[in-house]
Amino acid sequence: MKPWIIRSSSFVLTASLLLPVAQAHANTPEATAGKIVASPQLNGATLAATSKVKLSKEAALTLAAKFVPTSGLTLSNVSFRSADNWRSFPEWSFGWNKKDAKNEKVLLSYSVSINANTGELTSYSHYDQSRSNLPYAKRVSYADARAAAEQFLKKNNPGKAAETRLYLRELPEPKTPLTADVSYTFRFVRVVDDVLFPDNGVDITVNGAGIVSDFSLLWNDVKFEKPDKQISLEEAEKLFQEQADPQLSYLLPWERTGAEKDTVTLGYQNPFTFYLDAQSGKALNRSLTPRGESKEPVAVSSKPLSPLRSGAALSQEEAIEWAKKTFDLGKYELRSANYSEREYRGNRPVWELEYMEKGKENDNYIYVSFDAVTGDVYSYSKGKSKRDEEEKPAKTLDLKKLQAAAMETVRKWTPTSAHQLYLVDRAEEEIEPFQANQYRITLGRYINGIAAASGSAYLYYDAQTGELLSYRTDFGSETYPTKVPNRLSDDEAIQAWWKESAAEAVYALEPLSEEDDKKVKELPSYVPKRTAKLVYRVTSTPFEQPYFLDATTGEWRSASSGKVLNLHRPTPLDLKGHPAEKELSLMYEYEALSLEDGKILPQKPITRGEMIEMLMISLNQGRHYPVYSLERKATFSDVANDSRFFSAVEGAVDRGLLDKNASKLNPDEPINREELADMIVRALGYKKLTDYPGMFQSPLTDIGNTKHRASIIIATTLGIVPTDKTKFQPQGAVSRADAAVTFTRFLEKRGNVDTESDLLRD
Repeated sequence: MKPWIIRSSSFVLTASLLLPVAQAHANTPEATAGKIVASPQLNGATLAATSKVKLSKEAALTLAAKFVPTSGLTLSNVSFRSADNWRSFPEWSFGWNKKDAKNEKVLLSYSVSINANTGELTSYSHYDQSRSNLPYAKRVSYADARAAAEQFLKKNNPGKAAETRLYLRELPEPKTPLTADVSYTFRFVRVVDDVLFPDNGVDITVNGAGIVSDFSLLWNDVKFEKPDKQISLEEAEKLFQEQADPQLSYLLPWERTGAEKDTVTLGYQNPFTFYLDAQSGKALNRSLTPRGESKEPVAVSSKPLSPLRSGAALSQEEAIEWAKKTFDLGKYELRSANYSEREYRGNRPVWELEYMEKGKENDNYIYVSFDAVTGDVYSYSKGKSKRDEEEKPAKTLDLKKLQAAAMETVRKWTPTSAHQLYLVDRAEEEIEPFQANQYRITLGRYINGIAAASGSAYLYYDAQTGELLSYRTDFGSETYPTKVPNRLSDDEAIQAWWKESAAEAVYALEPLSEEDDKKVKELPSYVPKRTAKLVYRVTSTPFEQPYFLDATTGEWRSASSGKVLNLHRPTPLDLKGHPAEKELSLMYEYEALSLEDGKILPQKPITRGEMIEMLMISLNQGRHYPVYSLERKATFSDVANDSRFFSAVEGAVDRGLLDKNASKLNPDEPINREELADMIVRALGYKKLTDYPGMFQSPLTDIGNTKHRASIIIATTLGIVPTDKTKFQPQGAVSRADAAVTFTRFLEKRGNVDTESDLLRD
């Protein structure tokens, strides 16, 4: 972590520092800051800006120092920032740190920012290197962290605490951490007349030790518009359902592996991502502009078109001749040619050619790529010299003509995909140029009338001449059903999403006017007057990962992995009061254990695959990492790449947790105690110690002939794998409860830096 950051992206506040300006000036920084070296000097321009604020640097430093136990610290940074569009108040910022005298490594740092007019704390961060080795067992829980955040706000700023509300609807309660290096962030949203204003609020981060490490405030001077008449919440709920426009599309979870890697799922994403005007009840875009009616996309071609050519792949000479026939290259000469036999666009053979204009500068070029078999053009771009690209006011081009030209170009250059590309009416977006000198036309891909998971075409035109400057098509290699499967209706999708949704009234910040936007760009110090509009919005059930509705099964699925999700995980019927309730809950929380008839079954033997999966999740910071694809050869014959455990097992092999020389793993069979001990020792990184079994002594009488004697002694000496005084039972099965206890002890010992030295001393 950097010892000092001049300004973070968020803002912080403390009302206890709302001292009268006179009192602030009366105190000297030396009186409150302890040992502080001479502060850095400010330049002339900054000094001029500071003369317009109420608090001097010295007065602000006095206030900031109250948050810093400055004994042994050095004041290393002082800066000033005037009010601007992003933060409507001037601000003094100070940084302190303490470094290791030997290597200059930062051991302790604080950064504090103060409102230069009111004396309020606006930003605070704290880093303590000595707390980086916090034992896992000493970390605070989410509930304790929440209490710490609430207490910090109430103590240091009771005024803003009274004007905010802890908002938990948008973020799920985080899972129990698997490492001590954890932090929790809480959002306290500004409330105006009992209505939330999500654009303003306080963010507080609490670290694993239960200490507030970051505190930030975003608070604008805003005029809140109150409608003459407001529709009720019940009316808003009805209107949301009536005006929802569910979009059916094919989705491709980006972390899918194995046989389903390129298989799409027909799904509905959240149809309630719009606002409602609290007075009229009309649907609004996120920019608070009226939402237009969606129009049916228009196909570039009503039927599949014949390819430009067929036969064998073009040779280089043939590709060059093909390019001359297809593009206007009279003024250009070939500079480079590249051939990819299995290019990423569906593993197709592709030629890439680059041309330079004869006698011109290097930025006058044409680049093209096309399919070596069909001739389909995948990309085309034309560069111009800087003097040719002098910015000029864009002409008012005929958008309809540009759209027609774009569709004709696709039919001409990429005919085999023309019937899958559609013009989606985005007139409001496309009338304005994409850049000051370009217009963009976008085409989307549809399969049997449904938006595809990937595929698009972008065409950029010169805003002065209408000349095509760039053309790009992009298609993935996923597969689609030949016909649309049976699916939920739009109304059924709306109701399914509505069951996971809740409407609420909020204030939303109005976008800047054109005049204000221009002033902000020209004058960074300009602070426009902002207005907030009363609207209704919908929030959906928070979950630890994005999700969508499977249109064929009605199930919720992860947008990343495609796995079926339970948004409301049921509580096991047989867990409450069990001696290992806490430990079993942890494994269930991370889906390493599944319920059977609503029960966790604590005494059921845990399988080899389940234990491997849980260990790998812990080693991957609490996440599944399905990074192994079809190209990965399975290590074990009974764990193919379509197995639930494939990625976990292959990851365990790569980390040395498993013996890759075995032909089978038997992932669905119970793991025995000896195997568990060896796996734990490998995960701790102590496997090399087991190469010297003679150095270990143990009172256990039944491990003399075991394969993993040293691992058993290490695991039991550390207190990770439970045992009695003399018997270990190496071949005994491991119950789910014992596995959960073992896993929790593993997490605790893993974070103990003295574990290995203690073991060697024993």
